[in-house]
Amino acid sequence: MLKPRIKLLLEFLAVYAGWTIYGVVYPLIGHWSINYNGLLLKLPGTSRHFVLTLLLWTKGHHIIYVLMRTAYRTGFTWAMVLTFGYVLLVGDVLRARKLVLGYATAFTLLAVIFAVANVNAPHYVYPGLPERYAPNGWQARPQFVLPSPHCTIATISFLALWRRREWPARMLALWIALIPPATVLLAEHWIWDAVTGILLGFLVHRYIR
Repeated sequence: MLKPRIKLLLEFLAVYAGWTIYGVVYPLIGHWSINYNGLLLKLPGTSRHFVLTLLLWTKGHHIIYVLMRTAYRTGFTWAMVLTFGYVLLVGDVLRARKLVLGYATAFTLLAVIFAVANVNAPHYVYPGLPERYAPNGWQARPQFVLPSPHCTIATISFLALWRRREWPARMLALWIALIPPATVLLAEHWIWDAVTGILLGFLVHRYIR
């Protein structure tokens, strides 16, 4: 019984390593990616006023701000680790296998999208927003925006956990559900990034379930 779990764990680590490697080599691949900031900024909810208003409202409510910052820092890494670790720990090998497939599928689709087209994050388009943002690097590419990887992985994780009946899974799912709104309220992502990320995550979940 132990061997299938070890195999799944290695597959999970390989999927995450694959995305990490993609982030490192993206400057070479992304050289050919077409930027669509101009098209994005024609959509509602992308003005500096809108982005800044949401951010200032969030920062003006300390408890909400701390909650959103903490949820965002959970990121897709810990959303993946906690979800996969939980289902593997409770012995749901089938769900763990489907999660590995789901994460691999999502990362593959995101990699293809970002290699072809990209937009930049709000704080990159509107520099000087009153918030701390990670510098451009392999862990935080400003082109990895639409669809939002955070929201895509969070959606897959949320749906996998919510299908279970026990309260720890439901509590963890509710925490992960805070990640999409956190990305928008902190101006890490546009509202369109969250919407498309959630949609992509839902479609991947439908594929693997």
